[in-house]
Amino acid sequence: MDYAIYKTNDGKNPRVIYRFTQEACNHRAKLAAKAKLNEMWLRVTDRLDYFQNAEGNDNEFSYDHPTSINTSERIRFYIAKL
Repeated sequence: MDYAIYKTNDGKNPRVIYRFTQEACNHRAKLAAKAKLNEMWLRVTDRLDYFQNAEGNDNEFSYDHPTSINTSERIRFYIAKL
């Protein structure tokens, strides 16, 4: 089964950021997707002052991204089947 990392803004308009196929990943697509998601999560945790309210687990993470002084949008990255 092929997997992808999706991104949503405030839960709307999910779009594929990275694709992981079984053929390209030597039949370990989900493991490759989790490794890439973990790499992305580590970049977020390095800047917790900017990425506020960050939370995550093995298959997804999300944070609040400031769009102006008073507003922010919730960014979510997650692994799902293609």
